[in-house]
Amino acid sequence: MLPAHLNKIFSRHFGFQHLTPEEIEHRTLALTIIVLITLLDFTYNLAFYLFGGRFTWWTTFSYFFISTVNLWVFKKRGNFRRFRNIQIVLTIMLPLVAQITHGGFTGGSGVVLAAFLAPLGTLMFAQIKTARRTFFAYLFALLVAGVWEYIARPDPNNLPPEVHLLFFEFNFAFTAAVAYFLMEGFLKNKAALIKLVKDEHEMADRLLLNIFPEETARELMEKGSVSAKSYPAATVMFTDFVGFSAFARTLSAEALVEQIDFYFSAFDEIIARHGLEKIKTIGDSYMCAGGIPTPRPDHAAAVLKAALEIRQFVVEQREEKLAQFGYPFDIRIGIHTGPVMAGVVGSSKIAYDIWGETVNIAARMEQTCEPDNINISEATYHHVKDAFECIYRGRFPAKHVGEIEMYFVGTTI
Repeated sequence: MLPAHLNKIFSRHFGFQHLTPEEIEHRTLALTIIVLITLLDFTYNLAFYLFGGRFTWWTTFSYFFISTVNLWVFKKRGNFRRFRNIQIVLTIMLPLVAQITHGGFTGGSGVVLAAFLAPLGTLMFAQIKTARRTFFAYLFALLVAGVWEYIARPDPNNLPPEVHLLFFEFNFAFTAAVAYFLMEGFLKNKAALIKLVKDEHEMADRLLLNIFPEETARELMEKGSVSAKSYPAATVMFTDFVGFSAFARTLSAEALVEQIDFYFSAFDEIIARHGLEKIKTIGDSYMCAGGIPTPRPDHAAAVLKAALEIRQFVVEQREEKLAQFGYPFDIRIGIHTGPVMAGVVGSSKIAYDIWGETVNIAARMEQTCEPDNINISEATYHHVKDAFECIYRGRFPAKHVGEIEMYFVGTTI
């Protein structure tokens, strides 16, 4: 609404350039109105004097002097609220005094109407409660002007009727113009704020959809919470780099995060391509699942296909990483199929997670795997044996589970 350079000049001079653009414009507008009211009151008094009236210079001088002192205090102490309240009182008092000194409603051409700018401007610069009080103060000023004119019965001045009409038109036009541009600026700021809120809302939605499965994110946005769900059949995969903890101590934090991000970003693309759900990462461990939150009959096969691609990607990078870091980034992959529970946990930094013995067994499959291999349980084997080449390993003990029959997966048949 105001020129950008004007905002820059006032904000720099009075030290509020650190505020938001909206606050800077509001304060600059308040300062600009002070200058305009001073010039207009002087012009108003001068016009009356030129047409044979009295030159009541003291009203302009008083307004200018008090405003100057108020501006100086505002610059020194930065208390905009006190500065604003003083100017609100002045904006109501000046038109009232001008009308009384020039002969009332008719003699003063209804100049008290300009005091309406005080409550209107307060709607932009303050809270509704303050604006309402200012409006009642304006009504009181109108009452004072009417009571004074009724009691004093001022003599009409000698201004020509045409001049009176011109002043009436000017007072109405000036007040209406300022009111219009104040409202236009308010509506523009409102539209910009609504757009900002809409953009932030869409960004939050996208963030939720990136963190949670779509179905879970929608439920969270609509209800504010997510109910835990049971899935009778899902396939869980864990991956882990061999000897990574010892290797990590040789790297800087930046290099460590860079390498983890390099591999996990590739894993993200692979599982997304196969329609799987990433659950979480813990250190160098990567966990995902198939068949949740949307059940699918081929969840085991989809996870195996993703596992083969992940292994292929890691193997292709092996020589380069070995030459660069002296560490090959060999990977272990463990997979198990069974029932799981899924839901969102926590009240802060909430996360989508899955639970159940299936998760524990999948973790044991990874821990008992050999480097650059895919280790699956017997339960997963029964789902994929017709589509993948599987090599029986035998029965191996798994912590807290007992002995489990395990298979290595080679390629698709």
